[in-house]
Amino acid sequence: MVHITILGMSHCSQFIHKILISKVCQPSKSSSLEKIMQLGSAAIIIFEHAFYLSEQQHYRVEQEPSVRPVRVALEQYIASPNAAAVREALSSAVRPYEAGSSRWIAGSAKHSQKKEDLIETITQVILQHRLPRPNV
Repeated sequence: MVHITILGMSHCSQFIHKILISKVCQPSKSSSLEKIMQLGSAAIIIFEHAFYLSEQQHYRVEQEPSVRPVRVALEQYIASPNAAAVREALSSAVRPYEAGSSRWIAGSAKHSQKKEDLIETITQVILQHRLPRPNV
Protein backbone atom coordinates (compact mmCIF):
# COMPACT_ATOMS: atom_id res chain seq x y z
CA MET A 1 0.00 0.00 0.00
CA VAL A 2 1.12 3.56 -0.66
CA HIS A 3 1.94 5.58 2.45
CA ILE A 4 2.38 9.34 2.33
CA THR A 5 4.49 10.81 5.08
CA ILE A 6 3.94 14.31 6.43
CA LEU A 7 7.12 15.47 4.71
CA GLY A 8 6.06 13.75 1.49
CA MET A 9 2.62 15.35 1.68
CA SER A 10 4.14 18.79 2.23
CA HIS A 11 6.44 18.36 -0.76
CA CYS A 12 3.54 16.97 -2.76
CA SER A 13 1.25 19.91 -1.95
CA GLN A 14 3.98 22.43 -2.84
CA PHE A 15 4.54 20.65 -6.14
CA ILE A 16 0.83 20.59 -6.92
CA HIS A 17 0.40 24.24 -5.97
CA LYS A 18 3.28 25.32 -8.22
CA ILE A 19 2.04 23.30 -11.19
CA LEU A 20 -1.60 24.21 -10.75
CA ILE A 21 -0.90 27.92 -10.48
CA SER A 22 1.04 27.85 -13.73
CA LYS A 23 -1.17 25.40 -15.65
CA VAL A 24 -4.69 25.64 -14.24
CA CYS A 25 -5.26 29.23 -13.16
CA GLN A 26 -5.14 32.35 -15.26
CA PRO A 27 -3.41 34.56 -12.67
CA SER A 28 -3.76 37.90 -14.43
CA LYS A 29 -7.44 37.43 -15.26
CA SER A 30 -8.70 35.68 -12.13
CA SER A 31 -9.88 37.12 -8.84
CA SER A 32 -8.69 35.62 -5.57
CA LEU A 33 -11.98 33.78 -5.11
CA GLU A 34 -11.77 32.39 -8.63
CA LYS A 35 -8.18 31.18 -8.12
CA ILE A 36 -9.11 29.53 -4.83
CA MET A 37 -12.10 27.78 -6.41
CA GLN A 38 -10.02 26.63 -9.39
CA LEU A 39 -7.16 25.31 -7.24
CA GLY A 40 -9.49 23.68 -4.74
CA SER A 41 -11.58 22.01 -7.42
CA ALA A 42 -8.51 20.80 -9.30
CA ALA A 43 -6.99 19.45 -6.09
CA ILE A 44 -10.16 17.50 -5.27
CA ILE A 45 -10.25 15.96 -8.74
CA ILE A 46 -6.51 15.16 -8.65
CA PHE A 47 -6.53 13.66 -5.14
CA GLU A 48 -9.58 11.54 -5.90
CA HIS A 49 -7.88 10.16 -9.00
CA ALA A 50 -4.62 9.64 -7.06
CA PHE A 51 -6.58 7.59 -4.53
CA TYR A 52 -7.82 5.28 -7.27
CA LEU A 53 -4.33 5.05 -8.77
CA SER A 54 -2.88 4.09 -5.38
CA GLU A 55 -5.60 1.47 -4.95
CA GLN A 56 -4.76 0.13 -8.40
CA GLN A 57 -1.09 0.03 -7.43
CA HIS A 58 -1.98 -1.84 -4.24
CA TYR A 59 -3.75 -4.58 -6.20
CA ARG A 60 -1.07 -4.81 -8.87
CA VAL A 61 1.94 -5.99 -6.94
CA GLU A 62 4.07 -6.30 -10.07
CA GLN A 63 3.84 -2.55 -10.69
CA GLU A 64 6.81 -0.39 -9.74
CA PRO A 65 6.51 0.84 -6.15
CA SER A 66 8.10 4.14 -7.20
CA VAL A 67 5.01 5.26 -9.11
CA ARG A 68 3.71 8.43 -7.48
CA PRO A 69 -0.08 8.46 -7.78
CA VAL A 70 -0.47 12.19 -7.07
CA ARG A 71 2.10 13.16 -9.68
CA VAL A 72 0.53 10.81 -12.24
CA ALA A 73 -2.98 12.12 -11.46
CA LEU A 74 -1.75 15.71 -11.75
CA GLU A 75 -0.14 15.04 -15.12
CA GLN A 76 -3.28 13.28 -16.37
CA TYR A 77 -5.49 16.14 -15.18
CA ILE A 78 -3.36 18.82 -16.85
CA ALA A 79 -3.24 16.81 -20.09
CA SER A 80 -7.00 16.22 -20.07
CA PRO A 81 -9.64 18.61 -21.39
CA ASN A 82 -11.03 18.65 -17.84
CA ALA A 83 -8.61 21.32 -16.62
CA ALA A 84 -9.78 23.88 -19.17
CA ALA A 85 -13.42 22.87 -18.74
CA VAL A 86 -13.23 23.31 -14.96
CA ARG A 87 -11.48 26.67 -15.34
CA GLU A 88 -14.12 27.94 -17.76
CA ALA A 89 -17.08 26.62 -15.78
CA LEU A 90 -15.82 28.10 -12.53
CA SER A 91 -15.06 31.45 -14.14
CA SER A 92 -18.61 31.50 -15.47
CA ALA A 93 -19.95 30.78 -11.98
CA VAL A 94 -17.68 32.97 -9.85
CA ARG A 95 -17.66 36.19 -11.89
CA PRO A 96 -21.43 36.82 -11.72
CA TYR A 97 -21.36 35.92 -8.02
CA GLU A 98 -18.65 38.49 -7.37
CA ALA A 99 -20.29 41.11 -9.57
CA GLY A 100 -23.50 40.93 -7.56
CA SER A 101 -21.95 40.43 -4.14
CA SER A 102 -21.24 44.14 -3.61
CA ARG A 103 -24.98 44.80 -3.74
CA TRP A 104 -25.91 42.12 -1.20
CA ILE A 105 -25.98 42.58 2.52
CA ALA A 106 -23.91 39.93 4.27
CA GLY A 107 -26.19 37.47 6.03
CA SER A 108 -29.23 38.45 3.97
CA ALA A 109 -31.39 35.75 2.42
CA LYS A 110 -30.32 36.77 -1.09
CA HIS A 111 -26.63 36.62 -0.16
CA SER A 112 -27.06 33.23 1.50
CA GLN A 113 -28.94 31.87 -1.51
CA LYS A 114 -26.32 33.14 -3.97
CA LYS A 115 -23.54 31.59 -1.89
CA GLU A 116 -25.45 28.30 -1.71
CA ASP A 117 -25.98 28.40 -5.49
CA LEU A 118 -22.26 29.00 -6.05
CA ILE A 119 -21.31 26.08 -3.81
CA GLU A 120 -23.78 23.82 -5.61
CA THR A 121 -22.37 24.88 -8.99
CA ILE A 122 -18.79 24.22 -7.87
CA THR A 123 -19.80 20.78 -6.58
CA GLN A 124 -21.48 19.95 -9.89
CA VAL A 125 -18.43 21.14 -11.86
CA ILE A 126 -16.17 18.86 -9.81
CA LEU A 127 -18.47 15.87 -10.21
CA GLN A 128 -18.88 16.41 -13.95
CA HIS A 129 -15.15 16.72 -14.61
CA ARG A 130 -13.73 13.86 -12.59
CA LEU A 131 -11.01 11.84 -14.25
CA PRO A 132 -12.04 8.33 -15.30
CA ARG A 133 -11.34 5.65 -12.72
CA PRO A 134 -8.47 3.37 -13.65
CA ASN A 135 -9.29 -0.32 -13.88
CA VAL A 136 -8.52 -1.97 -10.54
